[in-house]
Amino acid sequence: MQLAEELHLYIKPNPLSPNHRALGVEKKLAITLYYLKDTGSIGMTANSFGIAICTASAVILQVAKAISTHLVVGPKILYLPRDTQEVRNKVSEFEAKYGMRQAFGCIDGTHVPLSRPRENSQDFFCYKQYFSLNVQAVCDYRGIFMDVECRWPGSVHDSKVFANSSVNKKLRSGTLSKTYQTVHGEKIPNYLIGDPAYPLTPYCMKEYDHCTNNEEVIFNSMLRSARNPIECAFGRLKARWSILTRKMDLKLESIPTIVYACFVLHNYCEQNKSYIDEDLVRMQMNFLKANEEAHVNIPDPVFSYNCEEGKYSRKILTTLIGDMF
Repeated sequence: MQLAEELHLYIKPNPLSPNHRALGVEKKLAITLYYLKDTGSIGMTANSFGIAICTASAVILQVAKAISTHLVVGPKILYLPRDTQEVRNKVSEFEAKYGMRQAFGCIDGTHVPLSRPRENSQDFFCYKQYFSLNVQAVCDYRGIFMDVECRWPGSVHDSKVFANSSVNKKLRSGTLSKTYQTVHGEKIPNYLIGDPAYPLTPYCMKEYDHCTNNEEVIFNSMLRSARNPIECAFGRLKARWSILTRKMDLKLESIPTIVYACFVLHNYCEQNKSYIDEDLVRMQMNFLKANEEAHVNIPDPVFSYNCEEGKYSRKILTTLIGDMF
């Protein structure tokens, strides 16, 4: 009901409409949540609420647009740090829990299944051997999403998505608020933690491919642990909104809006401490892990590069972590 109140202005029935039986705000929201939380279809949703399939489709898209557009206005649900103090808080929280200095979030991609598109279907066929949308997300240490991009076909590599993403451009241009920490006389900027498929830059840190000493082994272990929040966040997201685990029976151009709405609703539920079955989360995470092991995301030779500045920053962080032990 709280969510219905916040969306009331944007999804309420048109008072000038001649249809006196127009759906109310609560019913529109219920239809959308029912569709998103289940692995059913538009037809099943329409039958459950006694409406036509075309009406259900239109309502779901209307509510998803309202959630994606208006719940983040402010912003208040899904947003990157807005000032230096917020960055400092994210960094201190990450360091307190995982020991990684200057990290403010972690980044990864997940694939949302699609029915085979009628045009350019080869662009959507991903390395996991199905048609999908490649969704990139950034989260904090609690698994709250701060940035989401869901406009790339499944065949596009994670590192290429990152290279062209708004968060990468903000980090490189300095338009995103940041802090620096001086370590051994060198300034270390804020960075995101990624898996081996991502590039190694001062703003995106990944593990060593081959360790040559104990310090590097410790660094890799701590980095993998600090990357865990994004895996858990995806597990909770897909356990809560099961529509992300099946092929949606919607138009291709509507799916990014639906996907983004699920991310916003995830944050909304997490911030309001909404209950979720941990067994479902565990099952979803085990499925994701098994899927990743069966289909390894090989680094892209063009975009998964290691720049000298990134290597230097990683070396300083490795030395700093080694001094702690």
